[in-house]
Amino acid sequence: MKLIVNADDFGLTQGINAAVARAHRQGFLTSATLMAGGLAWREAVALAAETPTLGVGVHLTLTALGPVLPPEQVSSLVDKGGRFRRQFWRVLVWNREQIKAEWRGQIQRLMEAGLIPTHLDSHHHIHLWPPLMTIACELAREFGIPGVRAISPSSFQLMKVPDWQRRIAADSWQRAEKFPLGKPDTVTAFEIAGRSKESFTAYLKQLGPGVHELFSHPGSENDKELANISSLTEKRVRETELLCSDWVQESLAAAGVAPVSYKIYQEERV
Repeated sequence: MKLIVNADDFGLTQGINAAVARAHRQGFLTSATLMAGGLAWREAVALAAETPTLGVGVHLTLTALGPVLPPEQVSSLVDKGGRFRRQFWRVLVWNREQIKAEWRGQIQRLMEAGLIPTHLDSHHHIHLWPPLMTIACELAREFGIPGVRAISPSSFQLMKVPDWQRRIAADSWQRAEKFPLGKPDTVTAFEIAGRSKESFTAYLKQLGPGVHELFSHPGSENDKELANISSLTEKRVRETELLCSDWVQESLAAAGVAPVSYKIYQEERV
């Protein structure tokens, strides 16, 4: 049994970068996904280069901060100030060619800075909208990126979600299955599985053979950059502490879980 523990939002702020580095060096974080438009993306790329044991992918973004392309080139995606809108219903009216161009630009920015992405996922899981999953998989194929986060039907045995989200995720999974990309057998939020020692142990007992993913959102105390753009600050600090806690690592060892990153899918191609 193998487990990927991914930190979303790498590069968003310096505080998040520090938390990702700590959770990898002191805890059991194995992977992270980097926001090309984050406030501290350059620092995150440098940290990734200094930490080859950490697998780093791209955290595709459409719902926070701004685009990497000039706003006039992605006019359907931005407001009058040139920033991404966060209204998720707008996925119905976004121009898909502009989405693909913007996501291509995000991947290119990071690869040109020296990153070799292990996989793709997205901020607010926006790529799980079925048509956008197709775009993400096409870009992964275009750039030779070996993995993508997709939510398998068996993932819903591990977390409760509304039926409409299940239907969307199932359609998205079917689209991802058409591409020869690495996809974990299950994907679960760490905030669900890691709420307590009992819940984490129960989560591990439900996992079967294969590769599984927990996604997390670590953060640091007194992150003023983050406080200016997000209300989810204290929760991130708690997740960092859990990622570094002894009992979590002891639980993994007792369950015979091998920590891996999405690099496992790169290795399979060699």
